[in-house]
Amino acid sequence: MKGFWRPQAWLGGLVALASLLGGCGDPADPAVSQVSEELVGGSAAVTFAGCSEFAGIGLVPAANARALVPAEYELAGDAENAVIVVRVADCDSISVAGKKPKPGTVAQVGVTVAPIDETASINNYTLWFATNLGPLHAKLRSKGVASELDANLAYSFVSGPPGQRTLTIAATPPKGPAYSITGTALVPTAAPVPFIATWWAETAQGTVRMRTEFPEIRFADATMTLTTPPSSALATLVGGSTLTFAILDSHNAFGAAALSIDVVGP
Repeated sequence: MKGFWRPQAWLGGLVALASLLGGCGDPADPAVSQVSEELVGGSAAVTFAGCSEFAGIGLVPAANARALVPAEYELAGDAENAVIVVRVADCDSISVAGKKPKPGTVAQVGVTVAPIDETASINNYTLWFATNLGPLHAKLRSKGVASELDANLAYSFVSGPPGQRTLTIAATPPKGPAYSITGTALVPTAAPVPFIATWWAETAQGTVRMRTEFPEIRFADATMTLTTPPSSALATLVGGSTLTFAILDSHNAFGAAALSIDVVGP
């Protein structure tokens, strides 16, 4: 494996979280400092504010993932297991290209790959991307990304015991696989850390890099289960209609983030 984890090193929630955050970098790092300038100056393609996020990382059969990810990307994991990432963020404010911010939700499903962007905390290849925000959908499509506009994309909490809530997510994109994610999630209270996530896509325009920089993000535990129709493309990837997140099962919160979307190769 080139500079990445093996699944065995990620078993156990605390070990997984510590390993993941170990690559975040120092707040004084130039790559982290730059995002603050972008958020203030408005030069980033997309900015987010006031966000709640589910992030789940689990294992899927390597052969199933290999069939969906272009050969030039090296899969994280091992000969038997690849690493799936499911990320859904619900934000009070999303501004695209400096335009008036609007509330919105984004949902991403992908497979983790060996580092291409060496300064990122994690690199993922994008399989499905959905949002209920028209301007963000249009921005992604303008770069060739196969974004889907899912007007009914849902993300909600129901109050539970102190510090804990029931989290319910439902995605029903027009063409991509439908899925729901339900369970309990703690309210994030841990100290914030910087984080960078880079998602990749091969498009008619070339290789697209979607890099999100979080100056500060708080992580908390969650216990979530993904469900998708047995006939869906997601079920084919997972090898079944349900998935739990053995590597990372997390409910997060961040006050601000910046996403750049760039065509970086042929």
